[in-house]
Amino acid sequence: MFLADATQWILPIAVGLIVGVLIATRKNVDKTQIVFLDPEEFSINMRKGQLIDIRKESDFRLHKINGSRNFEKGSLFGQLHKIRKDQAIYLVDTGNNGHSKRFAVRLLKKGFKPVYVLNGGIKNWPYNMKEQ
Repeated sequence: MFLADATQWILPIAVGLIVGVLIATRKNVDKTQIVFLDPEEFSINMRKGQLIDIRKESDFRLHKINGSRNFEKGSLFGQLHKIRKDQAIYLVDTGNNGHSKRFAVRLLKKGFKPVYVLNGGIKNWPYNMKEQ
């Protein structure tokens, strides 16, 4: 009888402790290391790091910033070994800075820094692009 009663309160306590430890040990990210740059600043500095376009591959094939590499949002984290941690990352997306910011936070958690984001995305890019 005692064992049946004990499992009713031991299991919830154990689960609570495990969840608490997981929350306490997760990496907190300094979001100030995500810098949103206007197109002019982005254009001047993007050659100092890795230019990564996180749009869909079909959009990337239509037009892209010269020198950019395409890693779709869903596939980049399986291919992190292709990106250098010792160089800055310059992110390009369609134009939704919310997606870019979430993506940049995930990169920071993996140890990539600093991360620069094109403010307004590719829709805001006034310079020439390479087209298919």
